[in-house]
Amino acid sequence: MTGVASVRPLVEFRARDLAALLDAERAHWSERLLWDYSEVAAAVAGGLDRGSLIGQVLQIGAESVAYCYYMRDTERAIVGSLFALPQHREGGYPERLLEGVLANAQSEGAFKRVECQTLFFTGSGGEETFARAGFASAPRHYMLHSLAPDSFREGRWASENYELHPLGRSDLDAAAELVYQSHIGSADAALNTTYATRRYCRHFVETLVLRSGCGQFDSEASHVARSASGLHGVVLASQLSHSNGHICQVSVDPTRQGEGLGTQLVVAALRSFARRGLTVASLSVTVSNARAYRLYERLGFRVQHAFAAYAWARPPLRVLVPTR
Repeated sequence: MTGVASVRPLVEFRARDLAALLDAERAHWSERLLWDYSEVAAAVAGGLDRGSLIGQVLQIGAESVAYCYYMRDTERAIVGSLFALPQHREGGYPERLLEGVLANAQSEGAFKRVECQTLFFTGSGGEETFARAGFASAPRHYMLHSLAPDSFREGRWASENYELHPLGRSDLDAAAELVYQSHIGSADAALNTTYATRRYCRHFVETLVLRSGCGQFDSEASHVARSASGLHGVVLASQLSHSNGHICQVSVDPTRQGEGLGTQLVVAALRSFARRGLTVASLSVTVSNARAYRLYERLGFRVQHAFAAYAWARPPLRVLVPTR
């Protein structure tokens, strides 16, 4: 390492100034998660050029070697990635950046909450830094499943009273309600405002389906499960790369859970991926969500990358994380 270490505000930089760092980040996550990170990198570059991302850049001499940022979302701040070049992931430098970014976000009085998913963090993920800043947390896993023809472990099927249909736009309201109902009282809803209200769940579903908010939305692998009495389950899927099909969301009516409907929905998505030549499927799950975790393991998903969800609420509000 040569040169003096310094930390500068992210607002002083534009995308061209951090091009080498962003290229390294894109390559890292493409290899590690089998995720075509190009769209995320393009969104970050656009935010840099608009000056809408708040954060810090670590420089060694004149070289930018790490950065971290957050985005403003009405009454919350969402911490994005923390990426450092391989030779600068030790020595406390990433934690120093994270500490500064968290302090900045917490100091903005307009925010009632600060939230973060550390999926795109290099290094340890900053567990101690989050803890010192008063964040509640829950471990999460990014899991992969080989789509080899003989790899499906289907488990128990749902009753024949359910029929699977492709997700249509007319299903979005009902799908959002299922997402909301299935997260009531969960760790995910406590740590991520996305799942905490009907309005946010509707926005989440629309973002996935209409604006490709997590890779390219895959209409062929996305299904709803119906019976004579209505819609009882939904799986939303996307493609993160030419080879990786992603399960964005699986939600089942809480009154119908345990009947095998989640298995049927996930396997339908996996078969759709495999039929069209994708070679791997992925998803993320909170470890304390024991029922979902057991399902994914039974179907053949295995841990690829461990990360965590974090949330802080401005006092007197508190983040209380249940055990499920």
